[in-house]
Amino acid sequence: MYKLYIFKTDGHKAEYDYKTKPTFDDMYPMIGCNMIEMSTAKMPEYSNRKDGYTDIYFDEEFLFKNRTVNQIITKGWREWLSATGRVVLPPGVICGNVCVIKKENDEAAWNKKPRTSKFKPGS
Repeated sequence: MYKLYIFKTDGHKAEYDYKTKPTFDDMYPMIGCNMIEMSTAKMPEYSNRKDGYTDIYFDEEFLFKNRTVNQIITKGWREWLSATGRVVLPPGVICGNVCVIKKENDEAAWNKKPRTSKFKPGS
């Protein structure tokens, strides 16, 4: 069981349940792109790792599309950059909607959680 979280630029978050790991095809409409870039962010509440790092998925071409900065994701990404000694070129932000996948190990608890409605691009 997996949870797919979508972090929107307006600060809202939505979550979706999947029986198998979500694919890029599942994420393209949620992110609003046709080319996904993957990086890492420090977001312990969305991580299965002891160090609190998780993979993040976002529009690879966001700088060309005049998208809004995703403050929540940028914060976690910068924490990961700092903790691992990495540096980036300016502007050093991540823009647009961003997906995070978390594996849920407790199937019984997963089945009790309410389902969210289907994501509508642009919402």
